[in-house]
Amino acid sequence: MRKKQKSTPIPTPPPSPPSTSRYILGNLFNLLRRFGGTIIVWACIAFLGYEAKEVLIAYAGRSSFADLTFRLLAQVSIVWKLSLTLAGFSITLYLRERNLHRKTRERLTARITQLELKIDPSRTSSLLTPEGLTREEDQ
Repeated sequence: MRKKQKSTPIPTPPPSPPSTSRYILGNLFNLLRRFGGTIIVWACIAFLGYEAKEVLIAYAGRSSFADLTFRLLAQVSIVWKLSLTLAGFSITLYLRERNLHRKTRERLTARITQLELKIDPSRTSSLLTPEGLTREEDQ
């Protein structure tokens, strides 16, 4: 019987380093992949700034409706501006809170009705609306 000789693997040459241009392009695409969204946003902001500059240059020295509006806004006192801002903010918060309160009342009214009928099935209805409000006939 003949013994098989162990074959020694042929050594593969080490990989050659990537060319400089391939290295630069690889890093460039890696940066674009990581920061592409941010780059697009800032490019849009820069473009809008450039367009705004062009508009201002085009209308420089001309009187327009915007000029009249700016003059009127400049004459309004800072106290009035703050008062109107806070009033609008307060109204918005009130409407939001009222809406949340209405939704909570509707949710809890259904649950309370269910629990009351579970405790006493012969219970008569209180004739409240599904929103938990008094009927119009009772007001």
